[in-house]
Amino acid sequence: MPQPRFAAVLTLLFSFCPAVPAQTLGGSASAKEISASNLLEQMPAMIAEAPAPPEVSEAEIVEIEEGLDAYTYTFISNAQKHPPKPVNLGGDGTLILTRPGLGEKLTAHYRGKDGEYNAAELDKIASIMRCSLTAKTTAVSIKLVELLDAVEDKFGHNGLILLSGYRTPKFNGRVAGAAKYSLHMLGWAADIRIPGHNSKKVANYAEQLGTGGVGYYARKGFTHLDVGQLRHWSDKRSPPHRKAPADPAAPRKAGR
Repeated sequence: MPQPRFAAVLTLLFSFCPAVPAQTLGGSASAKEISASNLLEQMPAMIAEAPAPPEVSEAEIVEIEEGLDAYTYTFISNAQKHPPKPVNLGGDGTLILTRPGLGEKLTAHYRGKDGEYNAAELDKIASIMRCSLTAKTTAVSIKLVELLDAVEDKFGHNGLILLSGYRTPKFNGRVAGAAKYSLHMLGWAADIRIPGHNSKKVANYAEQLGTGGVGYYARKGFTHLDVGQLRHWSDKRSPPHRKAPADPAAPRKAGR
């Protein structure tokens, strides 16, 4: 018989897994109990059959996430003059991206063993991360590429699902309520999924790297990563708001 603690774990596992016929687990149709060894053997198949994350369009992502990051304004006006410096975060120099919305997949060997960056491969990354509305591209931050690579390698080297990359102001402006100042418009941000891993785990690891902003969206199953200011948030909690710099042209209220 399983030890009490292990039995409790099995009970918890069954509470989250769909009912599985006893024949599938190596027992008879009338069997009422499943041995621990049979359960462990069948666990990978049971996990593989878990429901996929809900569908989410790029326009939905813009609307969901941008309202949560209100203080990007504090530095974005001068950001293009001071792009983040590349930082090797431990990735292997190869990034695999799949862009379902565009029907494209890319394997880019963007950094050689000597540490030099391959401009042609970075251009390929910029292409797959192009604005899905206008097809325009921008130079993607190499620091962001390094961040995506490190996250991909941490969770199995099997590639990332890229839901949103570069967005032109025209795209961002189409969505009611979207932020006017988005790091996606600089090529400094990406929204991703990693098959088999929830957004919270991905976000936790990205936070440990300390490279910029991290947001996780449990309801839609994706993670936002950027190389701006250090901050984090979720779809259940907005990030701490910082007051935007005052507009010198704006009229002042009496007493201020």
